[in-house]
Formats: sequence, structure tokens, C-alpha cells
Amino acid sequence: MNQAITGIMTNAGKAYITTATLQNKGLEVTELVFANIPGLNEQETRNPSEKMPGGAQIVYRRNIDTSGYVDANTVAWAVVLEQDIGDFDYNWIGLVTRNGTLLAVDYLPLQRKRQGVNNVHNRSFVLKFAAAAALARITIPAQSWMFDYSPQIDALTLLATSNATAQINNMRRTVRNYFLNKNFSNFSKELS
Repeated sequence: MNQAITGIMTNAGKAYITTATLQNKGLEVTELVFANIPGLNEQETRNPSEKMPGGAQIVYRRNIDTSGYVDANTVAWAVVLEQDIGDFDYNWIGLVTRNGTLLAVDYLPLQRKRQGVNNVHNRSFVLKFAAAAALARITIPAQSWMFDYSPQIDALTLLATSNATAQINNMRRTVRNYFLNKNFSNFSKELS
């Protein structure tokens, strides 16, 4: 499962970026925080005054695995939740800096991360703001690691559907030809 998260910047995140810019420091984004907040509606407007959830609601923290720019004003940070990570549910994701500032947040429909073979979640948090790539000091294009598998999945689905349809049609022809070429009464005798 690969999903780009496009949340909002918090007020604290905006202040952090302003300070980092004035001090000529890059953005030190270090982790994604996953939380399960009961009653959270992913359709709600994101709250720019959002604070970090309480410790009991935080279900997992993950250091950023990679980052990249989409364009001069859009950057992405990504993590991979491997198959040995879990079990937990989450509906809130926060992007956090080295000094603990909650830079950005997003709400999701409840996601289930279970430990097990082939249960891997790829999460990218994308933010858009003026001169994002330069301010974050990100020089690697996100396209180098953000890969859209949709065309391959669509092609495999089409291939599987075509093969299944061909097999069903072949079975129909085989059964129809069998009954056309044989007397049904002989077929009944063969079964007994």
C-alpha cells in the first residue's frame, strides 16, 4: 500500500519554518507519528492549532526513511512500515521535526497495519509551500523513489481478466463439443 499524505501545516510548523529561514537552517524533519484518535472524522477540516496526541493515542513513531522534492514548492518525506511492524490501527499522521515541533498533520480513514508477510505500508507526507525544496535543503527528486505502480497493477489485472475469460470460453467450447459429438444417452451410461 502506497499513499501520499497531503495534510496541512500547523501554526507551530509555520513558525518553525519562519525561524529556520531567518536562521538560514534547513528543515530538520525527522519522523512520522501515527496515532489512533477515537472519533476522529477524516472529513473534518484539519486544525492548524493541532497539538501532538497524548501518549496513549500514539501507536507508532518512525524515523524518516527518505525525502525528495516534487517541484521547487513541493517536498515529500517517506517511511516504510515493513512486514514485521504491527499490529496497530491509525487515523492520524503527524510530521515532526528534530526539536519536537509538529510541522504538519493529516487525518485518514482508519488504517490497519498488521504484522505479516507482504503487509507493508509506504507512507509519503507531501507539503507544498513557497521555496519548499530550498528551505528543506532537499536536492533529490522524489521521482527517484516515489514510484506509481498503478499502470503495472492495471496491466496485471487486465491480463488476469483476459486469461480467465479465455479459460471460461475454452471450457464452454469443450463441454458444448462433447455433448454435440456424443449421444447424451451414451454419456449417461458412461457415468454409471
